[in-house]
Amino acid sequence: MSRDAARNRPFCSSVCCMHAAKQAVLTRSHEPETETTIYFLDICAQGKGFDDYVDRARIRHGVKYRRSMISQVYLNPENDNLIIETFDHHLNCNKEEEYGLVVLSSGFKPSEDFSELARRLGIVTNPYGFLTTEFDEPVSTSRPGVYVCGGVESPKDIPETVIQAGAAAAGASVLISAARNSEIIVDEIPEEKPIDSTPRVGVFVCHCGTNIAGVVDIPKVLDYAKKLPNVVFAADFLFACSTDTQQSIVELIQEHRLNRVVVAACSPKTHEPLFQDTLREAGLNPYLFELANIRDQCSWVHGSDPGKATEKSKNLIRASVARAINLEPLKGSVFQVENDGLIIGGGLAGMTAALTIADQGFHVHLVEKNDRLGGFARNLTSTLEGNSPGRLIRYLEERVTNHPKISIYLKSRLVSHAGHLGAFNGTVQGEDGTQDVRYGTVVATGGQPYQPDEYLYGSDERTITQVEFSKRLMKNPVWASKLNRVVMIQCVGSRNQDFPYCSRVCCSAAVKNSLKLKEMNSDAQVIVLYRDLRTYGFKELYYLKARQNGVLFFRYIPEEKPRVHDDSGKLIVDFTDRSSHQDFSVEPDLVVLSSGIRPDEGAKQIASLLKLPLTNEGFFLEANVKLRPVEFATPGIFMAGTAQSPRFIEENITMAKSAGQQALKILCKKEMTTYAAVAEVNPDQCAACLTCFRICPFDAPFINEEGVSQIPPSACMGCGICASECPSRAIILKHCTDDQILSKIDALLESALSY
Repeated sequence: MSRDAARNRPFCSSVCCMHAAKQAVLTRSHEPETETTIYFLDICAQGKGFDDYVDRARIRHGVKYRRSMISQVYLNPENDNLIIETFDHHLNCNKEEEYGLVVLSSGFKPSEDFSELARRLGIVTNPYGFLTTEFDEPVSTSRPGVYVCGGVESPKDIPETVIQAGAAAAGASVLISAARNSEIIVDEIPEEKPIDSTPRVGVFVCHCGTNIAGVVDIPKVLDYAKKLPNVVFAADFLFACSTDTQQSIVELIQEHRLNRVVVAACSPKTHEPLFQDTLREAGLNPYLFELANIRDQCSWVHGSDPGKATEKSKNLIRASVARAINLEPLKGSVFQVENDGLIIGGGLAGMTAALTIADQGFHVHLVEKNDRLGGFARNLTSTLEGNSPGRLIRYLEERVTNHPKISIYLKSRLVSHAGHLGAFNGTVQGEDGTQDVRYGTVVATGGQPYQPDEYLYGSDERTITQVEFSKRLMKNPVWASKLNRVVMIQCVGSRNQDFPYCSRVCCSAAVKNSLKLKEMNSDAQVIVLYRDLRTYGFKELYYLKARQNGVLFFRYIPEEKPRVHDDSGKLIVDFTDRSSHQDFSVEPDLVVLSSGIRPDEGAKQIASLLKLPLTNEGFFLEANVKLRPVEFATPGIFMAGTAQSPRFIEENITMAKSAGQQALKILCKKEMTTYAAVAEVNPDQCAACLTCFRICPFDAPFINEEGVSQIPPSACMGCGICASECPSRAIILKHCTDDQILSKIDALLESALSY
């Protein structure tokens, strides 16, 4: 249970709403005849793209949402079904509905084993058993040198857990950075075995739990694979990517003398390197491997038709085996890594990422477009928990400015960028001219507040934003003591057709300023008009405190937005409370708008320069929302802070540390090996749409005299982005020839000598 003070669980568990939505969608996908209903108080869909998922659950999958408080659940003795009793505010009476199954969205609590571990380590926990951390060090526990990540710090979803894990690793890395490379144990890679002239193909089919096996008939697929030409062994595994399975594949390769391997599982983008390493461990060249994507291309897209999904899986495996038979061993080329990092944006996230890298002994170029570091956080007076963003910014600015490993470029922009993972080069343009820089990785940061044009903002001085209200409360307590009534309106510029994102921070901002005003003027009436109160995690405690202090919360729906107008000099707010279905008209002294966070105005320029993908709303698009939340699909470029999506200061710090630590994985290397594959364009299929030209991170494609795309093998680094994004499917990835590999090496040498 969550949000239940009677059970000493007054906090929100953050993830339950989305877990329920996901399970309901899966139920409807696999069993379309099953009706699914979700009972809720507020939908906490505060993550990136979460609101869109909930809308799809409602519209596309027919999931029913009922906002209500459950009175009781009891058994129907006539048929053993369960009856849910709720109170219908509209009809002002009890309502009963019958279901065959009731699923509880139960919240999080620390395990007993962890509680015992925390006690032994002497680490401070909060009243609910979770670890406490500091505002400016959100992964540091009360005991120096002990870091935290995951659900033991607070309830959180998978992306936040992965980000926090990276930040915790960064904290530990800074402490032990002086010992880097002192005790390296290099894994002994077996010498590659000579390849028999006769292909001996092994096929391994993955269940992926029920992700694939829930749709695809794995036994049928496996029997089919065993009968394909040159397949000498085939087997299936529950999770082909698990450590135990990887070791089993190594042993099977050696036992059956396999010289080609096909794995039928997930996306090559996420799993191909893993299986290639497995081949290396078994003594095979890593390019003697093919991955058939029967998850994304079969079970996911044909979930309602298992027969078609199974047949398509057979076809993909047959094609992969045919391709594998013709594969040849290949070698990549080696290049020296540039051990400097480049950070675009000198706000809270940018400075934190810079320090994460610089504190481990690597030089950082920090490029900021304004004349001061700090970004928008300079405008914030305090957090919901009472911490000072201004004090934190001043501390970070002093550390960054005086750090010997950080070069700062104020009033500057990155105007050119070229190269590839581990060996980028660019030009920084400032007031005093330009400067060429070389760097191994890039971290992009930054966001900006939404400027409202609703509710008389800009035309009536009595309508202001939460940020402006917070500043006035701090600077003018006398003014605050004279306020009689304040109306706050949530979701201004967010969760609408133009900008469907939840801005994540707005509800907490309203609660914070409500509590601050009530503290300064207990007689003031504060009315908050909201759609869903999203004070997730332990921020829910402050929402409870606000209600206890007399702050009034009324819910509205998008079709009935509050109306703000001037009536003969009087400021009037009309609204309909959806809980009581009553209309209200109030005369406040002030209307405060909870305006959200938008992508920084420079994000498009950065995206164009670095060839990075953006969401429809203009935020940077990560490589994988759960597995790689701080990485781009373009290797060597990372993101942090509100450039990715709206988030709180603590979350910005955590993400910046995680992005910095990901960059360190590259910067700490002396040399790297290029991928031994190149993209090739079929001129008969090329539509000259210029997609490959725009998105290639290495500037490899060009348009030839015939008006179609052409990709020189020596310039292509084999990342596969153009092949995956080409709308006309005109580009394929093919393995390099020896001559092409030599051309790549020559091109790299020529590029290096040109400096």
